[in-house]
Amino acid sequence: MDLIRLLRSLEEFLYELVGWLVFYPRTLWRVLVRPGEVARYTRREFAKDPEHRFADAISPVLMLILSVVLAHALEMAMRTAPLSLSGPLGKLLFSSEQGLLLTRSAVFCIFALGAALSTLWRQRLPINRDTLREPFSIQAFLACPFVLLLAVSQAVGGEAKGWGAVIGVAAVVWYLWARTRTFVALNDVGYLPAAGFVLASFLLTSALVLALGFAIVM
Repeated sequence: MDLIRLLRSLEEFLYELVGWLVFYPRTLWRVLVRPGEVARYTRREFAKDPEHRFADAISPVLMLILSVVLAHALEMAMRTAPLSLSGPLGKLLFSSEQGLLLTRSAVFCIFALGAALSTLWRQRLPINRDTLREPFSIQAFLACPFVLLLAVSQAVGGEAKGWGAVIGVAAVVWYLWARTRTFVALNDVGYLPAAGFVLASFLLTSALVLALGFAIVM
């Protein structure tokens, strides 16, 4: 019986893995070129029963986790050296592959969380587990190309700093554009007010991340 359970678990894992190979690039492309449509799609999926959600895509949080893993694998393939910090917390978070992976996951979850919280604040909705789940899931989708583009920027920057900077700027511009398109798609607001709101939210979240990073380094 234990062998049968093991084989069935292996079967489910392999089927899920094959599904990732199909759905991950398709979902990533949809997020990259049609973020507003993906946001509306996510809202429709959360109106369904949990077992029927995202049948033709990868769930948002899993998508973000896979993107972080791919970004980390890219940096390992390009032999990007981990940061060397003297502080004990810095060593814990940045001196190993596992620490870098967890730190990167936490950073982009902060970006998704900050965007989700600002959306709830703008909509004057209470913040609880139920109201937070949908906007956080939408922002997790949007963070996926941002994660990968920044990883490419960092990897390329080791060989050609100019191109690395260009890709990094392009990543930020795309992310702001995608969040603005999403905000317009889900709220009754014009493009310019949405862009201003998104920019303010992004700068506030970035300042928080930088402050945390500075505290860790010190």
